[in-house]
Amino acid sequence: MINCYENKNEKTVNEHPSDSLCCESSIPFPPIEVERPNTSYANLLYDAYASSGNSELQAITQYIYHHETIENERVSQALMCIAIVEMKHLDALAGLITKLGCKPAFFNSNKSWFYTGELAYIDNVNCCKNTECGKNYDHLCQKIKADILGEKAAIKNYKALLCQIGDMKVRKVIEKIISDEEVHVYIFKRILEDCCDPCYYTK
Repeated sequence: MINCYENKNEKTVNEHPSDSLCCESSIPFPPIEVERPNTSYANLLYDAYASSGNSELQAITQYIYHHETIENERVSQALMCIAIVEMKHLDALAGLITKLGCKPAFFNSNKSWFYTGELAYIDNVNCCKNTECGKNYDHLCQKIKADILGEKAAIKNYKALLCQIGDMKVRKVIEKIISDEEVHVYIFKRILEDCCDPCYYTK
């Protein structure tokens, strides 16, 4: 598998960000279409869309934070690339929710609004870099392990959605998203192997 972490010749996030990126699967993104409006299906998608945990919105915000706070440039750029793919997922889910008959507001299926307190910051976010409490490591390994756990939880949740949604057009989008998340797990595992002690490896 070629990806933006292992191959510097692949497209980076600074080149044609709307095109296929090296941190997503080779499966083309299917059209954002539905067979017919179905608000029950739309409600099921809200958790993957904007739940405070294991959603696309949560992944985007967490990866951008990790991108900005990890000093290793290759790892930082891989995180930004992955965050952009998650933005594509967020946009796709917003389109599906709209076409299924609901509004793409940032809440979960219980209508609880998105809350950033569940992000895996890992750092003490109340410390500025130049203060005494801010003088520490960038916690690369802990952050990447948290990212792997988040991706695996997202894959599990998307597979559960496939068991609940019968609309074949929606299912094709979910299958594409799962394939991208599997690429992200692969990239994050390679980062752990390259940068971290074996105790951080995730099976």
